[in-house]
Amino acid sequence: HTVGCVDVFSTESNGKLPLLYRLYYPTKSSPDTSRWPSWLPHPRYADGYSSSTLPVPLFVLPTVIENIRRSLFWDSDNVQGRLFSWLSGNPGIPANEGATPSTEKFPVIIFSHGLIACRTSYSTLCTDMASKGYYVAALEHGDKSACARMLLTSPDAEPEWLDREVLPRGAPEDELRERQLEYRTREVSQCLDSLTDLNSGLTQEYFIRYSSATNTYNNNIGLDAFKGKIDVDSAVISGHSMGGATTVRSLSKESRFKGGVALDSWMFPVRKDEAQFDKSKLLFLNFEKWQGEKNLKTMSRFEANLKIGEVDSNVVTLKDAIHYACTDILLIFQESRIGSYFLSRARGDPYERVLTNSELFSGWVQRSLHGETQAFIEACEKRKKDIFFGLEKS
Repeated sequence: HTVGCVDVFSTESNGKLPLLYRLYYPTKSSPDTSRWPSWLPHPRYADGYSSSTLPVPLFVLPTVIENIRRSLFWDSDNVQGRLFSWLSGNPGIPANEGATPSTEKFPVIIFSHGLIACRTSYSTLCTDMASKGYYVAALEHGDKSACARMLLTSPDAEPEWLDREVLPRGAPEDELRERQLEYRTREVSQCLDSLTDLNSGLTQEYFIRYSSATNTYNNNIGLDAFKGKIDVDSAVISGHSMGGATTVRSLSKESRFKGGVALDSWMFPVRKDEAQFDKSKLLFLNFEKWQGEKNLKTMSRFEANLKIGEVDSNVVTLKDAIHYACTDILLIFQESRIGSYFLSRARGDPYERVLTNSELFSGWVQRSLHGETQAFIEACEKRKKDIFFGLEKS
């Protein structure tokens, strides 16, 4: 399927959290690059990324930075954010913004980002999953964990912003991460509620904000276009890093999810949790270079013994993969100086890494929703040289 997308907003009211998610979905239209939204929806996101993602050595070269700033006629004081945008090239996301959704009804995946990320950080993975026949709602969390969080009161309003909450160096994380995780699990459930509303044609509490590239198109859809097309009874939760912890907690809190996929999950926020769900519903897809002993020890409480072909554990690890292996970061920067910084710690083609994630992810979703294991078995067989099962290499 060709993929479409829209950004869905709601405002805070009657105990409901203000939502923002990018909804990716299958469409019958042909790819149209003029409708592809920018990876950075606003300069504020570059500012947020640059505060933590870029390697420090780039910013001990003030003369070079000043020359770049002058050559590009930048007026902003936030040179790091501008440099981040310049290095990335701010590419278009291959999804037709505002395209009409397919007439068929498709299952739902809700995706939770990691710390210092946002709704577009996993665009390659999310568009690939949507192309396989899913509605993918990529949340931008309002718990002050995102690189930036946009708030709107109406489609034409000036945005307000939530900045990331940063702890002082050495301060304990317990209270902050628990507070953020509780917020995230509420947000995930309310996101599923909102998709239920859209499927029922109850759109009055929600609105779309179109990017400047497509805002003037006459054939942009409204939210009523999704009525009767979202299979909210077939829903899966997924996320990366802190989003992996969100996935684990949400499976305990929200019974509507048929399964979950935790991508290189950071387990600290759920280190005291017990699995209040069938552990065989959850797939841990780990990246070898990042996982450590303490994280895996917590994960062991959620490991399940499986019998799916040769797969005997719900923990699958991608060999030599680093923590960013499911994100767009490696793809966007692979030809740049910052890309050499990231890729020096990883092996393999970053695009192939994302495709591996997508194939295993999709296979697990098929098992969760339909009890079909063949797609997952085939994905594991296809990538068998790149993965191992269980918490330790045999």
